[in-house]
Amino acid sequence: MRIIKFIYLIAAIMMSTMLFAGDITSVDVEKVVEYKGFKGEWVTNNDPDKLEQFIKTYGTGFKDVITLNGRNYRKSKSVFIPFSDVYMEYLKSRESAPAGGSENDFIWPIESFDRITSTFGRRWSAFHEGIDIPAGRGVPIFAACNGRVATSKFMDNFGNTVWIEHRDNLYTRYCHASRLVVKEGDIVKKGQLIAYVGSTGNSTGNHLHFEVRYNDFPLNPLDFLPFNPNVKKAQYIKKLD
Repeated sequence: MRIIKFIYLIAAIMMSTMLFAGDITSVDVEKVVEYKGFKGEWVTNNDPDKLEQFIKTYGTGFKDVITLNGRNYRKSKSVFIPFSDVYMEYLKSRESAPAGGSENDFIWPIESFDRITSTFGRRWSAFHEGIDIPAGRGVPIFAACNGRVATSKFMDNFGNTVWIEHRDNLYTRYCHASRLVVKEGDIVKKGQLIAYVGSTGNSTGNHLHFEVRYNDFPLNPLDFLPFNPNVKKAQYIKKLD
């Protein structure tokens, strides 16, 4: 659970905890309330499209949103979003996360880079579930944290992929590698070489697609990684926009 503390650290560093470029703010466990038998949060609806992406990512589904808010919820100024069981479990684990550094803190999987080219959130007509870090072919990819290799194989669109299981049901995924170094079942340490950058699978160039997941629920990797000056402030703030 200690890994989750990066959500608080990044929020403090960036001086803002906005999920969107609009006024729908990030989820605070203290703001979770119960309404008509559902646990969730009231959010300000300044952009119906962004609101619907919020529902898809964190909510139980549009059916429950309509039940609680009516069919014209898109026109309402304030909408109650019922959170899924998986997301509620994640929020509870975040609430109990102790402060302070530990060996379970994340590091960047690429040692040196000058930018990220895609952030977590809406991209084109789909939802991008990680971040893209451009790097030359053959650049080393390191484990972001201690863990066990759950998967190390070619995975269709993701190409050569390593999937590492960490503590508290957290996983990291490293995609499009040119070559894999570790195998399923290996125990790896933070900073250990696991693969090399490539462009396998559905990729337009050499880069690392990096994901953080709670069970199979996608989370913004920038909430877990330490602050890096090569990542623009707007990219930290831009989460679901």
